[in-house]
Amino acid sequence: MSQEIRQVVYVSDATFGLSDDNIRSILDSSRRNNAADNVTGMLIYSGGVFIQVLEGAPRVVDKLLATITDDTRHKDVQVFSDRMVGSRTFAAWAMAFIESSPADLATRFGVDGTLNRTELLALLSDDDDQITRFLLGFARAVG
Repeated sequence: MSQEIRQVVYVSDATFGLSDDNIRSILDSSRRNNAADNVTGMLIYSGGVFIQVLEGAPRVVDKLLATITDDTRHKDVQVFSDRMVGSRTFAAWAMAFIESSPADLATRFGVDGTLNRTELLALLSDDDDQITRFLLGFARAVG
């Protein structure tokens, strides 16, 4: 019997400048908790914006999203993809991490200049194929 996998991608804004120690703390607790809950995913931090992918059992992801929404280290959590998938994109990682500049994100999308939160959401919203290409591009980068 195969397990249902819910994949959620959201974006949020950091509420303050995060140090390397802050990021390391977030990653350490995410990796520990995700491994225990069989959640996989990726976190991108770019120019004060988080982009995160979570993959796991639907109820587990629901609970995790509630925890994330209540986390005071970021605000304006906006889910732009929430779907059931046949397999995990980040199966090997309890939480992969990439710190990327806004210019690098733009380059990955083939856009001149930099991407801000609004532009990123416009590129990804309601286009599952674009979201999949985006995620797979980062999966290859951390693979």
